[in-house]
Amino acid sequence: MLNAILRFLKNLFSSAPEAEEPRDKKPKGDAMSRPTLRLFDGFDHTTPQLREDVKELQELLQARGFNIAASGLFDRDTEDAVIIFQRENGLDDDGVVGPLTWAALLGEEPPEDPDVFFETTYSRNDPTMLKQLREAEKYRSAIEEAAQKYNLRPALIGGIGSRESHWGLALRPPGPEGTGDFHPRNGELPPDGGGWGRGLMQIDYKYHEFARTGNWKDPRENILYAAKLLDANLKFFRRKTSLTGKQLLRAAVAAYNAGPGNVLRAVNSGKDVDYYTTGRDYSRDVFNRAGFFQLHGWE
Repeated sequence: MLNAILRFLKNLFSSAPEAEEPRDKKPKGDAMSRPTLRLFDGFDHTTPQLREDVKELQELLQARGFNIAASGLFDRDTEDAVIIFQRENGLDDDGVVGPLTWAALLGEEPPEDPDVFFETTYSRNDPTMLKQLREAEKYRSAIEEAAQKYNLRPALIGGIGSRESHWGLALRPPGPEGTGDFHPRNGELPPDGGGWGRGLMQIDYKYHEFARTGNWKDPRENILYAAKLLDANLKFFRRKTSLTGKQLLRAAVAAYNAGPGNVLRAVNSGKDVDYYTTGRDYSRDVFNRAGFFQLHGWE
C-alpha cells in the first residue's frame, strides 16, 4: 500500500511540463557548499535568508520531474517531493536536505565521511556571518596551523571564534587585542579593567594563566592555545566516557564554554552536553557556525 501511495505521489508531482535548467548559483561538485534545509525554511517567520537556497532545491527537483513551484518556500509539497526523491535514491527519508541529499540531486559522489559535515541554518550570503568570515580570513594561516597541529577542522575553529568574539568584532576594542564578557563575577571584573574573555578565542582570565600573563593579544598564540584546550577536552572525554563521533566532539566544544567537569556531570546524568553551557546551546551553535564556514570552503 505504501509503495502504491508513493507511486501516486510521484506521478502527481511529475506531471509538470519540463522545467528550465536550475541556475548555477554555487560551484557545482560541492554538496557541502549548501546549507541544510527543512520544512518551513524560507518563510518570513523562519529563515527568509534561505529563500534562494530553497529555490535552488526546488529547481533541482523540477529538473528531476517533480511538479512543484520554485517559490523559495519549503512547503509541504516540497517536503513530499524531497521524501520521494530520498526513498528513490536509497537515502534516509526524513525530508531534510543535508549533504547526502544535495549530492544526489547534483549528481555528485556523496561525501566520504558525512560526520565531517557541520549542518548549518545560515545562508551562504548571511551578511553578519560574511563580516565575521572576512575577519577570520585575516587569521587563516594561524587557524590552519592550529587545526593541523591538533587534528581539528578549521571550520570548527572558525565556528568557535565566531561564537566567542565574532572574530574580534564584538570585543572592546575590536580586534585581537580586545576583551569581552564584562559581566561582573561576585561583583568584580579583572583588576586590569578588561573583560573576563581575552582575545579572539576569549580565553578566560580566571581559569587560564595564559589569559593573565601570556601573549593572548597575539592572534596566532590565542588561536593555538584555544586549539590546545579543545584537544585536551577531547582526550578527557575519550578517557571518561564512551562518546564517539559528533557527540564526542560536541562534548569537547561544550567544555570549552562550561568546563569539562560540568559537561561530564551532564553526560553522566543523562542530560544534553550543552545543559550547563551559556544559553544551553553552545556546541550546537558552534557547529551551526562551523557549517557556515564550510559553505565557504573551509574544511
